[in-house]
Amino acid sequence: MAVEAILAQLLRAQQVDKRLTTLARRLESLPVELGERESTMAALEAEAEELEAEKRACFVRSTKLENECGTREDRINKLEKQAIESRDPSSAQIAQHEATTHRQENSAAQEEALELLERADGLAAKREAMNGRLDEAKESLDAMRASVEADAAELQADVDTLSAEREELVADVNTTVRSVFQTLSAKHPGKAVVPVKGNSCGGCGTNLTANDRVRVQAAKGMTRCPSCTRILVMQDLWTKMSEPVQ
Repeated sequence: MAVEAILAQLLRAQQVDKRLTTLARRLESLPVELGERESTMAALEAEAEELEAEKRACFVRSTKLENECGTREDRINKLEKQAIESRDPSSAQIAQHEATTHRQENSAAQEEALELLERADGLAAKREAMNGRLDEAKESLDAMRASVEADAAELQADVDTLSAEREELVADVNTTVRSVFQTLSAKHPGKAVVPVKGNSCGGCGTNLTANDRVRVQAAKGMTRCPSCTRILVMQDLWTKMSEPVQ
């Protein structure tokens, strides 16, 4: 195979590599984007659960207060009866004082219970209002999961196709040149093969000798930059073979 044809194939393989890198990044980003959406959904669900838990706590506390009020009310009735039936004024006064204290406690408890029920109603309203947001978020997440799955399959199909094309492009290149290209591609992704720009290497900018420029122009062999060791080609071949791969 002529040197120019080999260089053309390497340039095409290089463009394929660039596209494969782009596809790989996109594939890597899909789980991240999905994870962010799932985190948003989880945060909404946690917020809804917190509202539900706080509402339940309000009801539990309110019920406890009501039960305590009932117990104290029974105690008040007994104390009042004791005060009425007692023949000892001192004992009657003590019973009346204790009954009064329990009434005050009941009054405070009933007020707190009422506030808790009002708070529970407010929390229930907030929780109800969240249902729409949760439904919308779930619908959006389900749609995104389906989209990510479809996108991933399509991207992977593109990767497989381009990988096969790349293998075919370098298959006819001799082992030494292929090895050099692979090494340079790993070291300089997408820039293993570069054009001569004026009198300089299009990769690192090193000034090239007249002899090197003549060798590149003649395309009699693979010429490499003496500094960065990239493979050099003429600008016209670079322009011809460097259209982006779709």
